[in-house]
Amino acid sequence: MLNQADFRSRQTRPVLPEDADDTHPRCREMAETMRDLFAVGGGVRSKDLIGAGFTWAEIVEFRDAAAKLANASSVRQVNARPDLMADIIEKARAPMPNRPPLPRDTKETQALLVAWGRYCTARAALVLDPWSGQRERCLKLLSIYLNRLPIFPANRETVMRAVEQTLPQVAQ
Repeated sequence: MLNQADFRSRQTRPVLPEDADDTHPRCREMAETMRDLFAVGGGVRSKDLIGAGFTWAEIVEFRDAAAKLANASSVRQVNARPDLMADIIEKARAPMPNRPPLPRDTKETQALLVAWGRYCTARAALVLDPWSGQRERCLKLLSIYLNRLPIFPANRETVMRAVEQTLPQVAQ
């Protein structure tokens, strides 16, 4: 009777790169060249890579990996910094629906954007038709928005006073 151990393969496991950065040096060079060529001319052709000193074999072997590497190194993720108190006041004084004030630890939720949009709409209506009821509505909607933000009550009052001073004064 044969033992199962006799049928095991004597081959060793393939050696795989341990780090994602274990790419061939020519692949990295090609990626850098691709980035430069794309920045200058807006596209990368095989003829351009040959002119840069790469062989057809290298182009065939590394083209896809180099393109991915070039794209990954070209893209930057930009995060906006959280709004400071001065930014919150400025955004509340000149409200725009696509630029809500977002201090630190604030997630941009649908409810928050709706509340900000209501304030922006009321503020635009006050500019078009200033009357005391509309002014009070603006302040109330701003207060509702600010209550949703993770800021101290004293800071809310500071923003409210600063915005109230810039609202048009209406007489009845």
